[in-house]
Amino acid sequence: MTAYTVAIDDTTAAWRTVDWIADAVDPATDSVRLVTVSEYTGEALERSEERLEAAEQRLRSTHAELTVRHDVTGGPTVDRLVSDATRGDMLVIGGNQVHTFVAAARGRVAERVVAHAVTPVVVVPEHWERSDGPVVVGVDGRSASAALSWAADRAARGRHELALVRAWAVPSAVDAYAAVDLQEDRDLWSKEADLELRAALRAVGAAQPGLHVTGEAVEGQARDVVLRSSRGASLIVVGRRHRTALGGFITGSVGERLMHEGHAPVCIVPEPTHTGGGAESERRPEQLHAEVR
Repeated sequence: MTAYTVAIDDTTAAWRTVDWIADAVDPATDSVRLVTVSEYTGEALERSEERLEAAEQRLRSTHAELTVRHDVTGGPTVDRLVSDATRGDMLVIGGNQVHTFVAAARGRVAERVVAHAVTPVVVVPEHWERSDGPVVVGVDGRSASAALSWAADRAARGRHELALVRAWAVPSAVDAYAAVDLQEDRDLWSKEADLELRAALRAVGAAQPGLHVTGEAVEGQARDVVLRSSRGASLIVVGRRHRTALGGFITGSVGERLMHEGHAPVCIVPEPTHTGGGAESERRPEQLHAEVR
């Protein structure tokens, strides 16, 4: 049972979210809340309502029995979406694929929402291509325990294969002698990646024994490796490290690269908090976290 919050505006990407939700929901158990945020100098309420009603009808044309409601809420947009998302299990937004520097400079909504949300956020690109391919998840010991658990659940629910990808690279060094030393340790970096991948495979196998899972450790920068692995994927799942859109841009966030250049929806999963309550996504996935260091 999943409660989706779906952001709707007048962009092409927003309508792609409606199509993605129509494919993703289980109408017997799930619910959808369509939301338009009206900024203080935004469009007329009547126009917002008409668009939401059209989106609702589009969903009901596929799933007549699906529980759907819609709301127009007050801005600012990012704060409102992040806040409203906590009322459900997942936030779904459209991603307009502009240059990463432009997005960071302007503070594009998708980046800012992803940076601050405490629930998983699915970003559906405006050039989304429907696919029955695997759910691809980036394995990363620093941010991927929650992402791995979420991806395994999602793959099992949709009866998709789960593909684990562990990117690794020898750290770069400015000093020439240090670079030589690091290259001599290349086998150690490769072995560490293999060990982490195997731990993730064991964890998924224990939690989802009926799930078809594959795994691959690939040399290269994570943002490039996961992007290549995402071709033909039905969904890409990565963990979140950054709390600001600019921070992700400067440090080469995997999620940022996928949102701007990928054709598959990408889910960015924040690490859960330890508050002991709140939304489902805030509870730590103990089954998988135990084995993924």
